[in-house]
Amino acid sequence: MRKLITAVLSVLVLCIPVYGQDVDYSGSFVSQAGVGLPYTHDNKGDFLISQTYFDSTFRAYMDETMLYVNSILMYDALGDQTSNGVSAFVDDDGNFALQLKEAYFDWRGEKMALRVGRQISAWGKADGVQIADILCPQDETKLIASDYKDSRLGIDAVRLSYIGESSQTDFYWIPIFTPSTTPEGIDDYHQPDKGLYSSEYAARFSKYMSAFDFSFYGFYGWEDLPLISSDGKGKYKRMAMVGADAAIPVGDFVLRTEAAFFPQRYMQKETGTTRRNQVKALAGFDWTPSGGWTITAQYVADIVTGGDSSLVRHTYEHMATLNIEKTFMNETLTLSAECYADLRYFSTSTELMAEYKLTDAITMYLIADFFLEGPEKEGMYGEYRDLSCITLKGKYSF
Repeated sequence: MRKLITAVLSVLVLCIPVYGQDVDYSGSFVSQAGVGLPYTHDNKGDFLISQTYFDSTFRAYMDETMLYVNSILMYDALGDQTSNGVSAFVDDDGNFALQLKEAYFDWRGEKMALRVGRQISAWGKADGVQIADILCPQDETKLIASDYKDSRLGIDAVRLSYIGESSQTDFYWIPIFTPSTTPEGIDDYHQPDKGLYSSEYAARFSKYMSAFDFSFYGFYGWEDLPLISSDGKGKYKRMAMVGADAAIPVGDFVLRTEAAFFPQRYMQKETGTTRRNQVKALAGFDWTPSGGWTITAQYVADIVTGGDSSLVRHTYEHMATLNIEKTFMNETLTLSAECYADLRYFSTSTELMAEYKLTDAITMYLIADFFLEGPEKEGMYGEYRDLSCITLKGKYSF
């Protein structure tokens, strides 16, 4: 109860200073439930997801500044919520939780801009795949009926931007480390100390031109997921990354490419860790022919230099993605199919979705998630076979 009172008071304190300013308030109410498919080993007919949540966004404007707050109030009927990334109202309560996604203020001048607070930034041109998009940690617990863009977690940062006519340069200082969330929680892992020497730093330069656009990235910080050291303890390791991307429109196509280099990145071995250079790269396209079709395809390669049979991963891994979407009935009905394929073992993750707009405010979804093993009963997506389910979802937006 004390946490609930604190949350309510925090919202009131945020609202008091903006009296008389231009204020915009929007949000959505979502309820969804998913049941395990018949071919799962242990979850056949069991509820795998049953959630109701209220997503609210508050904006207040004054002169060149803006206050932005986005939070989610959740109720999980299965009691699967943890304090990992959210705040429970009662200790050890897995049903109710409050998550502050973003809370920052913006100032924008003629050539400069400043953003301070909890914020989310999307890096890269990839669709649903992480290449250079490592600035924000991920919610690794969302595997069913969720979008990749919704899995990003906010970082507590200061972003200073220099704005040109067709370019923007961003510098980030991240004083407090935020880890990715995992199904087993993060409390058992040793996190970096809370000190200036543990800060993370990042930079991005983006150029927008009529023929194409491109970006360069740099990051020095911490791994978002822990590695298990030789003493059996989970620890977060330092890491660095340089990356780049580009997008080129060609008629109905947009060609996309992205690459990232991780020098001497810590890698998990069967016992302990080692350091290796890593390169991740992507090539893909978006095709939007007439008739309401959208088709996206991508190929991703992930290479670790220096062969080492003790690594828990292969030195060369690759995958492909395909997304097909079609709108009907004056864009009130959308059918889509999204597939991720592990090209080593040919395990797959496929999501089929029907989205129907009852009104401008109410949307209904029917979603089927399939996780299938490869021919050799192996592969990264086959490990999630028991999460295959069908989900009914309703959303009210305002």
